Amino acid sequence: MKKGYTLIELVTVMGILVVISNIIIGIVYTTLRGSNKTRITTTVAQNGNYALSVISNTITTSESVIKINDTDISDCTTSPSGQTIDLIRYDGGVTTLSCLNSTIASSSGSLAEPLVDLIDKSQVENDSSTCYFKCIQSESDPYSVPTVEYSFTLSDKNAAGGLFETKSQATFKSSTSLRNYNP
Repeated sequence: MKKGYTLIELVTVMGILVVISNIIIGIVYTTLRGSNKTRITTTVAQNGNYALSVISNTITTSESVIKINDTDISDCTTSPSGQTIDLIRYDGGVTTLSCLNSTIASSSGSLAEPLVDLIDKSQVENDSSTCYFKCIQSESDPYSVPTVEYSFTLSDKNAAGGLFETKSQATFKSSTSLRNYNP
């Protein structure tokens, strides 16, 4: 009796190894795609939550809204809205919040100071067409505390190709009342 393997046995074993290898490669590929999606989604969420926090704190500590889209306003009874808002802080200074040019930015102090980005522009971008600040106040009472509603949509700036795993987008929306309102 001869010892060894027949050609059929060798081909069968090789076929089984190819199938098992493909399954393992598929699992590894899926895991890597999932972790990439998680990283991208986390980046968008962290940038959006940070911007929400800064905007909320800025509005909360402000005394009044003085401009929206560079238009002077005396109160918010007409619910003006726009992509920039100027606020008077409790210390008398002016803070500008803006969501133009694919970013969300803030500027405090003199008008000569540049806007400071509230998002990491190397990782995410703002959809300026969906971004707004809206001042809301009771029409019947111009002395009531105004609320500023704000919304923006961030997406991953480095999205490669059309793969779902390389794209992330999230809309952030909130509203904040001026705690130190001084009509």
